[in-house]
Amino acid sequence: MAVRTQIYLPEELYERLRRRAVITGKSMAEQIRESLERYFTEIEANTPKLEDPIWQLGGRIQSQDHDLSTRHDAYLYPRKGR
Repeated sequence: MAVRTQIYLPEELYERLRRRAVITGKSMAEQIRESLERYFTEIEANTPKLEDPIWQLGGRIQSQDHDLSTRHDAYLYPRKGR
């Protein structure tokens, strides 16, 4: 079921959308729906999923090294001979 809505567009954006409708043969509403679908698909693909088990680990991992966040390179790539 579709829900009707109304939006206000800056005049230049409206004109660009209108011209594109003429060129593509797609209605302005269809172009807006397609654009929103692409936008949300991209946003959702780049958003961490909160149900991912990795997010449940916060505060559960203990380490004697209290400077891991600032000296991570030193721990990951130790210099040989020291």
